[in-house]
Amino acid sequence: MKTNWLWDSRITEKNARKILNDSNHPKFDIYAEKLFSRINDPKKAFSIVDKLTFCRKWPVIKKRMRKDRWLRDRVIFWQTIYNRVKEQLNAEGIKIRTPRKEKISAERLELAKEIRDIRIGQGYRQKDLASKLNVIQQYISKIESGRENFSIDTLIRVADVLGKKIYIHLK
Repeated sequence: MKTNWLWDSRITEKNARKILNDSNHPKFDIYAEKLFSRINDPKKAFSIVDKLTFCRKWPVIKKRMRKDRWLRDRVIFWQTIYNRVKEQLNAEGIKIRTPRKEKISAERLELAKEIRDIRIGQGYRQKDLASKLNVIQQYISKIESGRENFSIDTLIRVADVLGKKIYIHLK
């Protein structure tokens, strides 16, 4: 039985294959997630995305798939395939490079800690601050952990809500 893994997309399989042939394409992750969440046949999937690209992009694809709790079993399935394919490629002398996490600068961590301390000192929860800034709570969490490289404009808005002034000292 043939499965249409693009059933909710306005794109042909031919065009989806073009996108999935270029791992740098802006929509690669979107269509890779669709492919691996809807096809459980590695042979079919690897006829669309090659094994090396799959291994390099799997952490990003898996992260996208994990957002949908209905896909837990599918993530486990493809993680097992990933482990096997990675071993196979390593045996062939091909090392898989996965994207490295960005190192967070000391300055950003210091600013993040200061924002958190001020928020807590004023009795706000992350959810309260998020509501006042018209953003989601997770965004505040990212700011306070230093994982979000936010703009000066956002910093000004945060300072305004917290009733603080910003002074920038350049060394």
